[in-house]
Amino acid sequence: MATNDNSSIRSNQSHAQTGRGGNIVGGNQHNNTTNNLGGMVGHIDLHNRAPVKSQTDSGGTGKTRILMLAANPSSTPRLALDVEAREITDRLQLAQARESFDLITYWAVRPVDVFQQLNQHRPHIVHFSGHGNRSGEIVLSTSDRDDQFVSMAAMAEVFRTVKEDTRMVVLNACYSTLQAHAISQHIDYVIGMRAPIDDKSAAIFAAAFYSALAFQRTVAEAFDQAKVAIELHRLPGHSIPELIVRPGARPYPFSP
Repeated sequence: MATNDNSSIRSNQSHAQTGRGGNIVGGNQHNNTTNNLGGMVGHIDLHNRAPVKSQTDSGGTGKTRILMLAANPSSTPRLALDVEAREITDRLQLAQARESFDLITYWAVRPVDVFQQLNQHRPHIVHFSGHGNRSGEIVLSTSDRDDQFVSMAAMAEVFRTVKEDTRMVVLNACYSTLQAHAISQHIDYVIGMRAPIDDKSAAIFAAAFYSALAFQRTVAEAFDQAKVAIELHRLPGHSIPELIVRPGARPYPFSP
């Protein structure tokens, strides 16, 4: 179902060449549509769109925090990750429970940033957007704007340490279903991609998924609607996303 155009997919065929292209924010560049603060972090209030302090209250707010970690190193093809963030924001703003969700974005994420962001924001949902490869590795940035491949085992261990906070992980990158299965040992809901996914399809899927959650659909219902949304837009790849659910997970694991 995936496109054969390597300039428009979120994949990494080898360590030397990556795919999932598009014209986007990458390396140390940022886009104002996501309300970045301090050049790197954006915390979007979905009620009035005004930027607020990037440090989120780690408890007691009653809001579901979505932490979007984006990486598109300069050595990899450009992806429309800024468009994806905008689409998610727009759909959440139109949803019934928009005041119950906060979207926090962090760009050009490096390995050193991962725990910093997870500990600072304690997200209920972690959403990664970027590149992946056939080995199940995802690609992060480095301080010199190069790429850093992260193994399945390492990412699974990351989420083992935050399993008390995080209810869901979404890996919006090609071949990420391998990572997803590893992470699902510790997290109730994990979404990964079985194959290369078209960049537009990935953005449409994410926006529709979070929109449905903000209308208080169950995770399974939101996942189904997101796949159908890809078909509605006549885009390829509706069968590529995979949802992995741990036994005993609540159908809607977030505050209403």
